[in-house]
Amino acid sequence: MNSSGTPDDRSNLAKAMNLASQITTISLMAIAPAAGGYYLDQYAGTIPLFLIVGTLLGMAISGWQLVKLVGQIQQDDSTSG
Repeated sequence: MNSSGTPDDRSNLAKAMNLASQITTISLMAIAPAAGGYYLDQYAGTIPLFLIVGTLLGMAISGWQLVKLVGQIQQDDSTSG
């Protein structure tokens, strides 16, 4: 079932591509704040303060999204079986 409560009748390839897209997005959520922090440190000439803050922020955001994704997958598995 999908989020609207209707059965998910997509092909397995479509489901896999959706999952790959979500995992890629989660990876970018982890990397982008750290990269932004690095460039902000370079621009401001500071110690790697913004890099550390960006890394922690990215890890928190991507971790939260990963937990939501796993919960969604578990819910889909329990309703389809």
